Amino acid sequence: MPEEDSAPSPDLPVGGQIQVQIPEPRFEVLYSDQAFVSHTPVGFTLDFAQLTPQLGISRVVARVGMSATHLKLLVGVLSENLKHFEEQYGVVNVTAAMAQQHELATHQIGFQPEVDREAKPQK
Repeated sequence: MPEEDSAPSPDLPVGGQIQVQIPEPRFEVLYSDQAFVSHTPVGFTLDFAQLTPQLGISRVVARVGMSATHLKLLVGVLSENLKHFEEQYGVVNVTAAMAQQHELATHQIGFQPEVDREAKPQK
């Protein structure tokens, strides 16, 4: 009797490799020094942005949507790649000041969700 909780396996060619093609208009690499993550019950949206501190502007350069399963797989791949990077080039240090700046930048982007506006009266 087949197991009902098993996830469907994707149809991969023999050997498990897929040829990745990048269309010409998307061949350019976009730099991002910020990432904003939001989610709904059905998935995640990652907004990659470039910060211009002199103007106080963060401009989104790419948006990627994915399921929670794909996000979890991405987190695993990123963690593994960072581990290999640090083994080859040394540990990536994140100072307390950097972490604090990141925390502020990702939580104060110029607007508040509707529920927050109702809970906190405008001054």
